[in-house]
Amino acid sequence: MTTTARAWLVERDPEFAEALEEYLDAARSAPALDEKTRALLQLAHDASVTVLDGDGIREHAERARAAGAEESEILGIIEVVTLISIHSLSTGLPLLYGPDEHPRPPELLGGYWDDFEARSPGFHGTLAAVLPDLFAAYRRMGSVLWKRLDTRLRELALIVADLSTSHLFASGAALHISAALRAGATREEIAAAIALAVPCAERTVQTAVTALTVPGTRPDVRARNLDDEGGLR
Repeated sequence: MTTTARAWLVERDPEFAEALEEYLDAARSAPALDEKTRALLQLAHDASVTVLDGDGIREHAERARAAGAEESEILGIIEVVTLISIHSLSTGLPLLYGPDEHPRPPELLGGYWDDFEARSPGFHGTLAAVLPDLFAAYRRMGSVLWKRLDTRLRELALIVADLSTSHLFASGAALHISAALRAGATREEIAAAIALAVPCAERTVQTAVTALTVPGTRPDVRARNLDDEGGLR
């Protein structure tokens, strides 16, 4: 939240402003995760197609760099959350075709893929049969992306992206929680990662303040362009 937005809120409702700040700080500071991981996971949240918060992306990328993240890690986070786009298909295709209409491709048997199939029955078989070019491209995307980050960090990032308040994709989150546990993440780390979906609540105040205080501009544009001094960039 910018200094201007915080001051505006403190002036009008200091009790709520204090409670909100405590709530947000608690959500983003669970000790189970280090600062670099927290920043990268918040980057995953804000870069996801269901959020697309440009200010948040810049802020968390800067925090991650300051905490020692490599540019390859920042890029890897942004790249891996592009696969959130597959959820339209994994949700929609099983509504159109029965789970047993198309056999699952043999290369997607066992382990992680059995877990995926249990949560999205028939998806991979249907995708391969009905949209074979897209299935092949999806498989290539996965083979490329799965090399970009270590498994634990990748799965934590996908958990956070799946559980953004604008997505709440429970079946995907459950799949990635299982994978994160297998990769060595603790339940405390996963809980701390899930909590990182909370701090975006500060954007509610930021957007509202700019909408109420900067006339003549659409609220979404004002939120992007209001600087810490209350003026337009």
